[in-house]
Amino acid sequence: MSATSSLKEDHVIVRRISSIARRYAEIIYSSNSVPVDDVKKVLILIEMFIDAYHHCKEECSYFPAVDGSMLEDEARALMVEHELGRRIARMLNSNLDLWLRDARSSEPVARMLKAYAEYLDLHMEREERFFSSYDAFVDEHEQDRVMDAFNAIRRERMGDARLRTILSMLDELEGSLEVK
Repeated sequence: MSATSSLKEDHVIVRRISSIARRYAEIIYSSNSVPVDDVKKVLILIEMFIDAYHHCKEECSYFPAVDGSMLEDEARALMVEHELGRRIARMLNSNLDLWLRDARSSEPVARMLKAYAEYLDLHMEREERFFSSYDAFVDEHEQDRVMDAFNAIRRERMGDARLRTILSMLDELEGSLEVK
């Protein structure tokens, strides 16, 4: 498997998280009520899978492989977008905390869920265009080196048990949404 293929596999899970966040935003907008435990699970998925694992793979090994090349500026722009995602997630968490203290308006929670989903969709489109350029630019030896780094990150940050937990949370949230 290539490094790019590994990231594309991650995007399948990221798309599921995006879809869940968008659907919860719709539910909150229509009901003015926040399913707190479910939104907390979305935040956990963002932190555990997207930020601590997927973005780490990109930032720690994938993007550095193009330093000094014509792709470097695009890799830096993608890292800036990662920081935007982190900020939206922090705002979602802050707005959830505010709602828990004073349940007046659920709109800021819904807005941040929707913003995060929209961020993910646009960011993944941009990344997938970058992936094509990356594969054309980075030779097989460097791809193997990046894949070795990915494997180390997986051992450190995403063991089998943690991945099963994440997939179980996704299944649970999707199942909950089918009922609503």
